[in-house]
Order: sequence, then structure tokens, then C-alpha cells
Amino acid sequence: MLEGVDLTVVESRSLMHRIEVAMVSHDEWLAELYRALICGGSLSEEYTASDAFERCKFGQWLRMLCQYNEKLESLPLIKDIDFLHRRMHQSVKELLIYHGSNNVDRTVLATLYDEVIAKKMAFRWLVAALDHLICYQILHTDPLTNTLGREKLIATLNREIAEIAKNPARESLIAMIDIDHFKNINDTFGHLVGDRVLVEVTRFVKANLRPTDLVFRYGGEEFVIFLSGTSQTWAGTLLDRLRQRLSLYEITTSPVTLPINVTASFGVTRLTGNESVQDQLERADQAMYLAKTQGRNRVVIA
Repeated sequence: MLEGVDLTVVESRSLMHRIEVAMVSHDEWLAELYRALICGGSLSEEYTASDAFERCKFGQWLRMLCQYNEKLESLPLIKDIDFLHRRMHQSVKELLIYHGSNNVDRTVLATLYDEVIAKKMAFRWLVAALDHLICYQILHTDPLTNTLGREKLIATLNREIAEIAKNPARESLIAMIDIDHFKNINDTFGHLVGDRVLVEVTRFVKANLRPTDLVFRYGGEEFVIFLSGTSQTWAGTLLDRLRQRLSLYEITTSPVTLPINVTASFGVTRLTGNESVQDQLERADQAMYLAKTQGRNRVVIA
């Protein structure tokens, strides 16, 4: 997953398409290089310029990508792609300069060529890895709310439970959230408005959590928050503050209707290292159900 990068499914698909276009340009750039080496002929100064990595179309795309989303720029994989892209251009420059010199040693030339090919292959592998991560993110992201899906939730909790089993002092919690009276919203205003409420609630929840906290759509109007490295006391305070702020948040669904206010019920439980994921989700669900029966719009810790 592209951890820490909050892209919608539409944005992710657009990014995949742009990568494909950028790589087509890169292949065309390589084809010109190969033709010049094999058949002779001149190449533009772009191939040997000190800033060649910025002049090529892939370099231009990469720079625009990082300007568009600063979090993408900080990803280790993006940094690796940028580094290898620069190194590949440097190797091409060294190859071309030597190729055009007098008294060319074929062994040295072959070594320089092999360097270019090795960097090209490593570069393509990294770009393919980025494409795979984006595809994985699309498959595991709810297209409506842009939250992670249930399959990713199970995998995340299984991994965390294994860590807790090795280190029982590690504290992590999950919170099951259910939007109160959501059926009434659908029945009164229609499902399009209901969808808008889901989008706005999840956007609000994510904006009021730490960057390391994860939100998953569990089903319908139910969501799960995963709070890692968090004490039960602190989590209770955080979630109650979130609950209060949410109850005051006005959701605008159209320019001609009054804003909608919603509340939510929270069921919280600390993860243990000796229970299954399903058992611990069930405990959080029971706590959330208790919050409902006690009057809704509250946090219950199991």
C-alpha cells in the first residue's frame, strides 16, 4: 500500500494511466538511443546534458507528480525511482561520450553499455513495483468513502495481533463506529444523500485522527478505526472528542437543503495477542451495540 498517501480510487487510476504514458515516452527515448548506437546518427543534446534527467518526458512527469502530491514525493519508492532515473541518465551520458571518442576499446564500451542496461532494468522494476502498489491500493479501497476495505482490515489486525503476541506490553485498540439513525437518513433524503453523508463522515473522521491511524469500511454505515501504539485511556479521550466534534459537524448535501447533523456510537476494545481477529471485532461490535442501547452518541470501552 501507499502508506500515508490519501488518494481516491479515481486519483489512483489516473496515476496508473499517467505512469503508463510516462513509460511509453521513456521507451521511445530508449529506442532513439539504441538506433543511434546501432545505426549511427545524431542524438539531441538532451541525452548528454547535465540535467538530462529533468529534460526527458519521464523526468518532467515525475517532477509534476511530486509537485501535485508532496506525500508521494516523500515515499521511499518514489525516491528510489528518482535516484535510479538520474543514475541511468548519467550512465547513458558516459556511454555516449565514450562511444563518440577516438580509439574506442570494445571491452570498455561493452561494460558501459551493460551499466546502462542494468540500470534500465532496475528502473523498470521499480516503476512496475509502484504500479503494483497503486493497483493493490485500488483493490483494497472502498470506492465511495476512500477508506480501506474489510480484507485489508483482517490482514492489518492479524499482523498487529502477531506483534502483540511477541510483545504483550504493546498497546493497540480498535473502535467500531456506527452512524446513528442512518436508515432514517436514507429513507428521508434518499440514498444519494446517504452516500454523501458516508463520504463526509469518513472524511471528517480521518481528518481528526493521527496520520498513523487507519479507517476501514466494515459494511454499510459501520467503520473500524485502528489505533496503534495507543493506551486505552488516551484512545478513549481521543474518540470521545471525535464523537463530540462529529455531532457538531454540519454536512451540506446540496445548495438548496439545510445541513444534516449526525452522531455516531463507538465500541472500543484493546487488542490482545491470544484471540482471533473475529473474536476481537465481535467484542468491539458488542461494545458499540451497548453504546446504541444506552442512548447512542457515546463511546463504550469493552
